[in-house]
Amino acid sequence: LIYLAVNAIVLIAVVFVTIKFIKTDKQKSIWLKIFASLLLVTIIVNRIIISINNNYWAYIFPNSYCGLTSLLLGLFVLFGKPNFKAYHFLFYMGMVGGIITLIYPDFIVYHPSIFYPAHITGLLHHSFSIILSLLLLLTKWFTPNFKAWKYFPFGFGCYVIYGLALIDIFKIGDAMDIKYSILAGTPINWLFLMVAGSALLFVFLLVMELIKKHLNKEKNETQQ
Repeated sequence: LIYLAVNAIVLIAVVFVTIKFIKTDKQKSIWLKIFASLLLVTIIVNRIIISINNNYWAYIFPNSYCGLTSLLLGLFVLFGKPNFKAYHFLFYMGMVGGIITLIYPDFIVYHPSIFYPAHITGLLHHSFSIILSLLLLLTKWFTPNFKAWKYFPFGFGCYVIYGLALIDIFKIGDAMDIKYSILAGTPINWLFLMVAGSALLFVFLLVMELIKKHLNKEKNETQQ
């Protein structure tokens, strides 16, 4: 609870600074790349610790949706530019996945302290994933688009193929919830997440698109 409170304060502070002081394209780029670097550092350190704990180097590769999203989101923002198509997948994965994990961080039950290295770095990369996703939206490096909906199921499919490679080639027990559900005894596996996530995003973006068209129509009628 203390971590969540501190996380909320930091998030509010970052949003305030972004809205108040980050104005030019150069400032936006530098600001985003700072947080992309922090995200990359935390996810890389987290994976190194996990690979050491498991005594197997292949665990350096993220085997969860949030871990892979943190790595890719950090890389795309650090070395990329605004409006990459990948953001239409990574934004939702980073934002929603990060929030759900911070609310229900199931991995912290394996050690009595959140300051255990694997746990605190895990929490931090989820926090930076949320912050960076939000900054993409605030700086307009990413704008939700109904026509770009297709990139979500495509990106998810790529994650599943990557997970299969980790399982079959590197003999990792499970990846991307392909073999087991996220929660034991529930149907929440990769297929459920892909179908439900794609459907919910389709409905959300469709509603946003209809609202946008309605507001533009009203605006045009008012101007006439």
